[in-house]
Amino acid sequence: MLAVGMTAYAQDTDVKYVDMKYVDTSNDGGVKLGQGADEDDHWTMHFAVGVDIPVSTNGLDFAPFRSWDINVTLVQYDWTPKHTKTTLSAGLGFNWRNYTLSGHDMMFNKLNDVVIVGHRDGQMSELSSRVHTVGLSMPLLVKQRFGKNFAISLGAQVNWNYYARLNNYYEMDDHEIDDLTKKIGHRPITVDILGIVHIAKGFGVYCKYSPMSVFKKDKGPDFKSLSVGFYF
Repeated sequence: MLAVGMTAYAQDTDVKYVDMKYVDTSNDGGVKLGQGADEDDHWTMHFAVGVDIPVSTNGLDFAPFRSWDINVTLVQYDWTPKHTKTTLSAGLGFNWRNYTLSGHDMMFNKLNDVVIVGHRDGQMSELSSRVHTVGLSMPLLVKQRFGKNFAISLGAQVNWNYYARLNNYYEMDDHEIDDLTKKIGHRPITVDILGIVHIAKGFGVYCKYSPMSVFKKDKGPDFKSLSVGFYF
């Protein structure tokens, strides 16, 4: 009901007079939450899901299609100055990520307050080892429209990673064990470089590069990540 109502609302309000032509901004995507003080600004909600591809891994082998990046922007303020095709945006939401080691032989472990990667115990089978992070996210974007259904957004995403853990799942002696380890020395604040290509009404693809390591210096493996996926 919310989506239907906001779509109907958008039909009346998401048209702007730009360069002596009407530009329909309803193709920008997301769920329209409402309009701001005037017709130049509005509030939206967005969702993105993609795969995490660790890079600069220093020899570690990750499984990208078992490593996920999920973003929910609960509220985003979009402002389009008069007589322009440029929109400035600031949002607030949540970011959930994991990084899964490839194969079933290597695992994350915490030893003396430092996370290391080592071989599994020979009695373990069906091993899955990964790092999870959860954080508040603040995307800051500049969008430029080049046509009715095409636009590009560039900017940054600031993350407050308030929770992180190691997760080792395996079988031993016919028992399934899910071993969780908290306080793993992750970075509480990270900044990502974010780009989005809006290619159809309400749909786009995004690429996000994380130049900061997941772990603090000397607290765990040093690796970066690149995320690609779909943006709504």
